[in-house]
Amino acid sequence: MKLAVRLGLLAALGGLGFWLWTICFPNPEKVVLGRIAKLAAVASVDPGDGGLTRATKVGNLLAYFSADAVISYDVPGLGAHTLTGRDELREIAAGGFANVKALTVRFQDATAKVGADQRTAVVSCTARVSAGDAQDFGVQELRIELRKLEGDWRVTRLETVRTLQ
Repeated sequence: MKLAVRLGLLAALGGLGFWLWTICFPNPEKVVLGRIAKLAAVASVDPGDGGLTRATKVGNLLAYFSADAVISYDVPGLGAHTLTGRDELREIAAGGFANVKALTVRFQDATAKVGADQRTAVVSCTARVSAGDAQDFGVQELRIELRKLEGDWRVTRLETVRTLQ
């Protein structure tokens, strides 16, 4: 009986140790995917958000990108555009957040591949963006490159992927 109790306690202690290990040292893919999910939440704007909240969201959004980030997108109805650096992103985000009633960004089916150096990652996902009730930009495949800078994963390149129609 004593042996069974000791083995049970040992198994529980082992399980607790494993759980603490995964909390303290999470899998890099999970960290990257969590960062992408937070990016989608920061890029979304609720109809009740005021001007100050929207301005704060612009600043928070920029924290997810490197200083030399390149964003290249080709969206039906908007055309192809390329943004380089945080300054251009700030202008577009501030204008967009100010002029839309609501904006919902969702990244679905995201998969991450972390490089062997554990400092770079590539995320493939499907983005669904809708502005208010009226405009739905549909579904776009994205390829997002991230680099670990200053302890955080930051987007260095984001681009739409042309798919067969």
